[in-house]
Amino acid sequence: MPRVRGTHRISIALAALAALLAGCGNDRTPVPDLSVVPAPKAFREAFFDEQGVRLRAPTNWRVVPGTAPQVATIAIGTAQISIWRYPRTEPLPQTRAQLNAARDALVAQIESRDPTFKLTSTRLVLKPGIRAVEVVGIGTNLTNRSVQRSMRSLHAYGRGAEVVVDAFAPPKDFARIDEQTFGPVSRSLKLRAPKGP
Repeated sequence: MPRVRGTHRISIALAALAALLAGCGNDRTPVPDLSVVPAPKAFREAFFDEQGVRLRAPTNWRVVPGTAPQVATIAIGTAQISIWRYPRTEPLPQTRAQLNAARDALVAQIESRDPTFKLTSTRLVLKPGIRAVEVVGIGTNLTNRSVQRSMRSLHAYGRGAEVVVDAFAPPKDFARIDEQTFGPVSRSLKLRAPKGP
């Protein structure tokens, strides 16, 4: 068997290394697209008993407790659900007529805060344990008027408070995210007597 000289061995090693690098040098790990909002893998119970708020949150979305009056934020990518609890001393709307009046006031308030807001729909919720007004529309981010977003805002009245579930997503993705996530989360809301102050 012929003897391989040292320089020849080095040449072979360098050639093998060059071939290896040429084969994988152009492979790159793709950067994840943070604008993509995945569908919920499942839902889990989220209890905020200090504030008397319970609902179901997607298991693959992050849940971050807030500081009063914010209860929590549930978010992933460009989609977000913010939950707020505002204590109220005045009588809360209970009847259909009272909820209609609350809806008109709520829409006027949203339009005054965001002149770009376009109302898509509203509905009243009257079911055991909850009275609420829901508003769906499209507007702009209050901190960045160049960013347009669609929203579903549920205002639930009971247990001495107004609990707000604000859900936001880019308009192009809103219908899908609303059906998969925002709607189920809003419908799962339950109000209880708060354990905190």
